[in-house]
Amino acid sequence: MNQGKVSYAEQDGNCVIRCEGVINYTLGPALDRFLDELFARGECRGIIVDLTHVDSIDSTGLGLLARIAKYQRQRDGSKPLMFSVHQDVNTVLKSICLDEVFVLLEQTPIAVEGRTLTPGNPSETELARTILEAHRLLSELNENNRAMFRDVVEAFERDLGQR
Repeated sequence: MNQGKVSYAEQDGNCVIRCEGVINYTLGPALDRFLDELFARGECRGIIVDLTHVDSIDSTGLGLLARIAKYQRQRDGSKPLMFSVHQDVNTVLKSICLDEVFVLLEQTPIAVEGRTLTPGNPSETELARTILEAHRLLSELNENNRAMFRDVVEAFERDLGQR
């Protein structure tokens, strides 16, 4: 399995976020900061997520994808596009209901060159906050997710003194 990497590019007014390898919580803070900046600029007409080169994605990565869908839905009521060709990844996306908040295309998009996000060295608190928020976002998708991630959310809330 390849170490995780996230890159981004802008094309025709759309922001393309490409994930590769193993996408896990260690990339969370860098992706979260990038999304903060992207959403603050508000320049992208739409967001396209390319998961065609993802080996696996954990719940923190899934939660950050949910954040993208929530942003676009609140901004203009539309769904972002998501490309994913690996059956294992697609099964996870569908089980967590991301196929309901994205337009999931099980094909390969046209390749776009982009800049790679630098993970940096997040503090334990920043990492914990990112993981907590990602799981809260997944919990908002439906009752099954809320039940599935309740213990994780409560544990991180306790650890961060947010209860």
